[in-house]
Amino acid sequence: MILKELYVFNASEERLIKNIKFNEIGVNIILGEKREDEDETNGVGKSTMVDCLSFLIGKSIPEFYSNNEQLLKRNIIIILEVEAGDRKLFLARAFNSPKYGYYLDAPSISFDLIEWEKYGIKKYKQLVEEIMFANSKEEDISFSALREYIIRDEKTGFNDIFLSNRNALNQHRLLSYLFTLPYKAEKNIKSYKDQIEKLNNEIKLIESMHINLGELKVKEEELTNVISEYDKLIKEAKTSDQYNEDSNKYSAIKKQLNKTQSEIFESEHIRRQYLKNISDLKEKVNEIKQLENIEGFYQDLVGYFPEEVKLNYEQVKEFYDFMVESRGSYFQDKISKLNSNLKKLYLKKEDLERELEERSKIFKSNTFIEDISIVMDNKRRSEIQLAEVRVRINDYNKKNQLFDKINDIQQEIFRVNSMHYEEFQAYAYKKEQIKSLFNELMEVTYDQSGFLEFEYDNRIGNSKKTTTGRIKITCSIPDERSHGRLHMKINIFDLSWFLYRCLNNFKLNFLIHDGSYSNPDPYVKGALLKYIDKKLRQNLRGQYFVTINKTELLEKDLIEFEEQKLIVAKLDRLDENNNRFFGFKF
Repeated sequence: MILKELYVFNASEERLIKNIKFNEIGVNIILGEKREDEDETNGVGKSTMVDCLSFLIGKSIPEFYSNNEQLLKRNIIIILEVEAGDRKLFLARAFNSPKYGYYLDAPSISFDLIEWEKYGIKKYKQLVEEIMFANSKEEDISFSALREYIIRDEKTGFNDIFLSNRNALNQHRLLSYLFTLPYKAEKNIKSYKDQIEKLNNEIKLIESMHINLGELKVKEEELTNVISEYDKLIKEAKTSDQYNEDSNKYSAIKKQLNKTQSEIFESEHIRRQYLKNISDLKEKVNEIKQLENIEGFYQDLVGYFPEEVKLNYEQVKEFYDFMVESRGSYFQDKISKLNSNLKKLYLKKEDLERELEERSKIFKSNTFIEDISIVMDNKRRSEIQLAEVRVRINDYNKKNQLFDKINDIQQEIFRVNSMHYEEFQAYAYKKEQIKSLFNELMEVTYDQSGFLEFEYDNRIGNSKKTTTGRIKITCSIPDERSHGRLHMKINIFDLSWFLYRCLNNFKLNFLIHDGSYSNPDPYVKGALLKYIDKKLRQNLRGQYFVTINKTELLEKDLIEFEEQKLIVAKLDRLDENNNRFFGFKF
């Protein structure tokens, strides 16, 4: 996509405030200048212009802009004309409706937004994504995530090659993508490590139950023998008397009733156990939460919070929170199923009891029924105990199954890691080209070499701190402790992936640096900018945007940039602020 022209329109007065045409290939300088020595170049709208470009390509408009009285009173609309393939498109945002974006696919611009397609911000961002990636969306990579690297912010973007307070895994993935290197390995491997962590948490839960397998096996055998004795007594009682047809039916109904009652008791028992498990887990979480003020205690007592105590507290709390959420949901699901089954069992029991009452009328004495009932009750209690023992044995055996699963997943990690490492090795030539570009830019700028390295993390481990599959990027230049050198290092770092993409016809061919040239030595700025412009024009591809103050350039470089028309916007405080970006102070 090519950025062609930027418009600022005052809808209240139906007046075009500014239209800034960009160089479609090469360097675009947004210059802050002053006519008199006492004039200021800060605050004239350079960063505001960059912000507007960000809003137009999908960034949310912050309250600083959307609540500004001057912008709202004038109903300011910003419009960006772009070229995508062979199509001319227009993107617009209005500050008095920041939750929307506007789109126009037409050969010429219209300043009446009624003629535009209006999108909610989510759909508008999706539209920008499609335009940026030419309708061939990259898997698991979004332009909104890349935007902070494509448009470096002057306040936070130039402290390091990586942005501060961002997820490290995603940052390495995004930069690997921009350098056109493999970027999926670490996330793929992490998905397996997450599975292992989940299985380990299940093992910890089982181990917290303190199961003694030997004792359970002995108990299982004892109960099995007791139940066998009860079965023998019941069988002998049934064969010692002569029953007519009705008494045989009575026996069958009684047997079915006892079985149903056993199932009810067993289900009730298991349900109580699940409720107790949930209660125990919640009680543990409450106990852990009582320690929430422990950090304040340590701060008051010794003036700091020991890292080991903090880590241990967080790990314990995280584990029990996981238990309540994961196992609590599991137990609740089991309870729901048990309740449904119990309802059916109680209905069945009522039917059997009614039929049994009818059949029992044939007996002249209740002695036999009472004797058999006692045996049946004893057997039922023993069966419930046996069921509980077997449930605990199954839990213990499940632990071994979980270990087997973990071993299988670890083998898969080895296989996947090996595959991604071989893929990374195959990019050796490309890495050398990128490093060559980096040093080429260093030579042009400082007549020195720098260091840019890409290393695949081949270490395998289950710890959260391991970064298996990450392509680690290291970049340094001589004397980079000074702000000027540090900013220039980041400029050259970004320009390395940017130039590589442009020279090899990859998507995303524009780069914007806001404020990065304020600190570097004036003698090196011009050399780098002229070289970048030359490279892009030779290749007929790529736009590089920079904001810079007039006083930060050498006079001869400024004259040359003027002659070559690299300066696309001149902003100052003169002409009653008409030369500011919005044409007024806000």
